[in-house]
Amino acid sequence: MNIEKMYELVQTAKQQRQFTATWEYFCDEFGWVNDPYSEDGFRYNLLLDTKGFLKRKKVIGTIELIPYNPTNPNSTVEGRFAFSNFPEIDRYQDRTWEIDKLCIHQDYQRQGYFSTFSHILYEHAMNHHPKYYLALVEKKFYRMLRFTFGSCFEQKGDALIGPGTSLVPTCADVESLIKFYNTKMQIS
Repeated sequence: MNIEKMYELVQTAKQQRQFTATWEYFCDEFGWVNDPYSEDGFRYNLLLDTKGFLKRKKVIGTIELIPYNPTNPNSTVEGRFAFSNFPEIDRYQDRTWEIDKLCIHQDYQRQGYFSTFSHILYEHAMNHHPKYYLALVEKKFYRMLRFTFGSCFEQKGDALIGPGTSLVPTCADVESLIKFYNTKMQIS
């Protein structure tokens, strides 16, 4: 499957409606807070490769990347965990991005679609040159990230315990992710 057809940058009203429908389904399903959509963020739809005469794009996942600003009242991470207390993050604040609204529809989990997010992050990194990605990641998902990407993802503090799940404050070193991605692409 051609990876370029597995995701799209949200640029049209239709793509935004598809993003919204997919993300807000998860918010409703799991009782998550739906943070505002960032005006300066980049949203991507994860697409299912459909076969047949009418190749319709089916959105099966989402991710939003937002420039990190610890004083932003709508920050998806800083309001819940003080990432700005870490000198390395504070030093590179202008090259740090938040990862938000990351999901894959449950019918498509554990089927290899997760790797598409690494392609999205790679494309974003090549275009915007971030130093770090910050996120609050569901505990099981964090374990999978560590298993898949190793030390590229680091837990920055104790998990935040919620009613249905625990969120792990996570920092991804983008330079390490790029090295991982390039090594993986050379192997495959």
